[in-house]
Amino acid sequence: MRNRFAEELLEIASGDEKIILLAGDIGFRIFDKFIEKYPHRFINCGIAEQNMISIAAGMASEGMRPVVYTIIPFLVMRAFEQIRVDIGINAQPVILVGVGGGLAYDKLGSTHHAYEDVSLMRTIPNMKLFTPYDPKDTAKCLLESYKEAKINGLPSYIRLSKGGEENLPIQKEITTNIHFLKSKQPTCNLFITHGSIASIVLKSLQSEEYHHVSLISISELSQPSLIEMINFLKKHQDYLNQVTIVEETFAPGGLHEALTSLLSKLCIPIFLKHIKIDHKYIFDIDTRENLLQKYGIDSTKIKEIASKN
Repeated sequence: MRNRFAEELLEIASGDEKIILLAGDIGFRIFDKFIEKYPHRFINCGIAEQNMISIAAGMASEGMRPVVYTIIPFLVMRAFEQIRVDIGINAQPVILVGVGGGLAYDKLGSTHHAYEDVSLMRTIPNMKLFTPYDPKDTAKCLLESYKEAKINGLPSYIRLSKGGEENLPIQKEITTNIHFLKSKQPTCNLFITHGSIASIVLKSLQSEEYHHVSLISISELSQPSLIEMINFLKKHQDYLNQVTIVEETFAPGGLHEALTSLLSKLCIPIFLKHIKIDHKYIFDIDTRENLLQKYGIDSTKIKEIASKN
């Protein structure tokens, strides 16, 4: 994901001299080509993320198109006041890119885990929120963020994993940001996910015994895309015996809560099951896969729900 993001950013920057990349003392290897080609359009702000957000907001106010990149806890949690005030309240079209969604930085411990970022960023009015599920989707989300900044003057937050994911096969596109990854139509047992956890969910459902199961990934958690998801569920509710949300976040403020709230508000009688990270800080030092299994996103649990018609 990180490499594909860097490639797409370089391509966008080649056609827009207003693109400026700011980094929090990370990412030098993936940005080597960008720095070599545009040395005066790269700023290493150091480990001073709050200041980096304010710099980016100031640049945006002068017509530049800043892209900010660093590890999620230091981008979102550490600098949230600056995101809220300098970008949100002052309506500056900054593109924020956080790396390490969920438990991607597994062995670096709880300070580097990102369970709360989706919830926090959803509270900023007009903030476009993207959680791409693979490298190809990452490029698409960055291009959408760029267009939102350039055309509509809106800020964006893109949540990336750490890297290494392969592109997933799209079976059918429902909308620009909602795709079937398994099956080409809704089945009685439907899973919905977002972000890089999609690859783990898809792998869990590959067996032929889950032929009756469909899987959808949604790449944007902003209101228009959520409404599109609700309209899709409403249209097909007669077919749906069971709908399960799987997300690599805490429950509060995540996709499950967002969709459940909208379903309730619109009086649509669809109950959503939920598989997510347990609402606790994780202090174990282990692989991402093992931590997910231990703290809520268990493939056994996914398969157990998938086995039901």
